[in-house]
Amino acid sequence: MKVTLARTAGFCWGVRRTVDKTFETIEAAAGPVQTLGPVIHNPQVIARLKAEGVEVADRVAEVSAGTTLVVRTHGTTKDELAVARSRGLEVVDGTCPYVKVPQAYVQRMSRDGYHVVVVGDEKHPEIRGVVSYAEGPVTVLPAGAPLPELPGVKKIAVVAQTTLVGEAFQRVVGECALRFKEVRAFNTICYDADERQDDARALAAEVDAVVVVGGRASANTRHLAEICQELQPRTHHVETADELDPSWFSGVEVVGVSAGASTPDWVVEGVVRRLESMASPTGA
Repeated sequence: MKVTLARTAGFCWGVRRTVDKTFETIEAAAGPVQTLGPVIHNPQVIARLKAEGVEVADRVAEVSAGTTLVVRTHGTTKDELAVARSRGLEVVDGTCPYVKVPQAYVQRMSRDGYHVVVVGDEKHPEIRGVVSYAEGPVTVLPAGAPLPELPGVKKIAVVAQTTLVGEAFQRVVGECALRFKEVRAFNTICYDADERQDDARALAAEVDAVVVVGGRASANTRHLAEICQELQPRTHHVETADELDPSWFSGVEVVGVSAGASTPDWVVEGVVRRLESMASPTGA
């Protein structure tokens, strides 16, 4: 069985930057280090950080004085940052620069009187952080959900969760253009996420099965699995090589591997090695 790895797989630049910054902080800090939320959506990285003594805090109120606080890749709310700084905590902002872009657009456009629509998952920490920068009306619209009526709204601005599938953003922008007098659209989908999705599509169309590697809490990994599933029904989402089931690859000659932006290189490599060691149950 041949294994083909997607051109873009494993840590993206923003995630690698945050993870590196976190380990550098551990080495440099005089006292304890905590992260505000899981620094990335990957259990293996969180386990390594815990082994280094780094605990996860859900809120700034849980953080003890004298602690160095690392803000997760997905960012946090404006209020939580303000509380951390008002308490005099040492804050290391690990927010991905690409996540800061929709934050800035939401703040600016709401100040200018636009009703802001954020296309994404309202429960995701990135979106909670983005919404917190709004200074006026804001609507969070899950991908695929109908656009609400929004009576009286004439000016609307649209931004996207950085890991959103592009077609979902296009649909909302198109509908807004038909319904409102003035529409400002800002494609805040991360370039890496967009490229990774395109690579996953190309891979899924050329192989007999696909394995998507990454944390189940990772939105960008789930989107990759959904994209691959549409083109290749024999798509499997795993977090580690231990979850691979040889029966999945009966009759498979070529298996493709894609991985979310928060998946460490060593986890991807472990999956590839395990797949390469598997003989197809049918001898294909």
